Amino acid sequence: MSSKSLSLTGPEALFRQCLLDCRQDMQHVPGMNDLVLRFTGGWVRDKLLGVPSHDIDVALSSMTGWQFGQAMQDFMKVHGPNYERKAAEEGFKAQLKDIHKIAANPEKSKHLETITTRMFGIDVDFVNLRKEVYLEDSRNPQMEFGTAEEDALRRDATVNALFYNLDTQAVEDYTGQGLDDMASKIIRTPLEPYQTFKDDPLRILRLIRFACRLNYQIEESAKKSMADKTIHEALKLKISRERVGVEIDKIMRGPDPFTGMVYINQFDLFDTVFDNPQGTAEPPDPNIALASYQTLQRILDEKSTLYQLLRPHNDPKLSWLLAAYTPWTTSSMLAYEASREGIKATNTESKILKDAIDLRPAILDTMRLVEQGTATRSDVGMALRKCKDAWRSHILFSMLYDVATSDQDHGFTTIADRYQKFLLHIQERSLEDAHKIAPILNGNQIMTALRNPKAGPWLTRAIEVVVRWQFDTSDPTKEQAAEMIASRRAEFGLD
Repeated sequence: MSSKSLSLTGPEALFRQCLLDCRQDMQHVPGMNDLVLRFTGGWVRDKLLGVPSHDIDVALSSMTGWQFGQAMQDFMKVHGPNYERKAAEEGFKAQLKDIHKIAANPEKSKHLETITTRMFGIDVDFVNLRKEVYLEDSRNPQMEFGTAEEDALRRDATVNALFYNLDTQAVEDYTGQGLDDMASKIIRTPLEPYQTFKDDPLRILRLIRFACRLNYQIEESAKKSMADKTIHEALKLKISRERVGVEIDKIMRGPDPFTGMVYINQFDLFDTVFDNPQGTAEPPDPNIALASYQTLQRILDEKSTLYQLLRPHNDPKLSWLLAAYTPWTTSSMLAYEASREGIKATNTESKILKDAIDLRPAILDTMRLVEQGTATRSDVGMALRKCKDAWRSHILFSMLYDVATSDQDHGFTTIADRYQKFLLHIQERSLEDAHKIAPILNGNQIMTALRNPKAGPWLTRAIEVVVRWQFDTSDPTKEQAAEMIASRRAEFGLD
């Protein structure tokens, strides 16, 4: 078995020593005598890559996480002050927290009970080494204690199956492929891919995420299994949409969302991931989303004037979410429901998506007025006010859809030029903050100017008239506004 050594930071080294001291001091606790402690998974991978990590999973050979966590808590009640002093001497805080239990949920492929805490600035999970035994009449595994090799082989990828032995201080590669795959930049499942994904279908999205994050290539047999329809069906049935949403969120916020989104299309996962799992409507066209991804990535890569005006990088998750849901442009409610139920988008994100679809006709009408040279400042300002602070996202969505559905050979260039001119028009007329402009007259002041009529629906219209007038008037005053609104009393049916 290949092995390597690692250099620990001050907090990591003190945490390691604390665990070993606990084992030595608590020998009377059942399972402690034969206990082998290992750091596992992502921390080991990131350490080898030279990437800082503040999360450590601790694998236990002969105890459950709860058993060890309770022993650790008893140990720290007595010895905690010593470690706090050592941490202070080395220039960092101990930050010792109580342990917490996170229950398993086998019905949703969350098979492990996890014990979590925080020590020396490190988020820690304690869990026993395990193997998964699948019975013929059950889709959920029986969790049993396993060896380090059995535990490694049940993980999602070889590069995530590396251990760091706290006694030997060496990296252990029980799959025999993890270190080599890191060197070759390959994402591979430790066992046969189909069964790996069948056991836990969420691993499909996790492997996509790691491939994007690490800039690794997914191994070919894994790709084939990731496109298998039976695995897709298992993903729908076994995995909570919250866990799907977490993976998609991480992909969209990661260093290479484009590759991740393309993989989802490539493996024919688009409907499985993004659509409403309880929906009955015909699935939308994933090719529209693919074209939108390509357009968004081009904008991000070119960093042109369009990029500076749209600012899609300010909220990358939202930009990629909008691109993913361009196929739903014909129905804002279906788009809202799909995003909320499919990937558990936040209500704010889904509302921005819905509004982007509902307000798209107004955006296009305003663009036409600008192109014709007939747009007033108020025409543009009032359109942006409807979009509120999401106006850039709404314009981005509209452009992505236009490019994705264009039948022109040079669709991107032509359409991007149109949208850029519109955005420059907004900038040149100082309308970027149009949504923040407050009416110069409030409701009471408008009613006073109109000789105190009874309040009614007319008041909303009157406020819009005031704001529109503000956009078109240089240095407006309250007196001018009151005079203007009074002169239009008949428009509100008040005469």
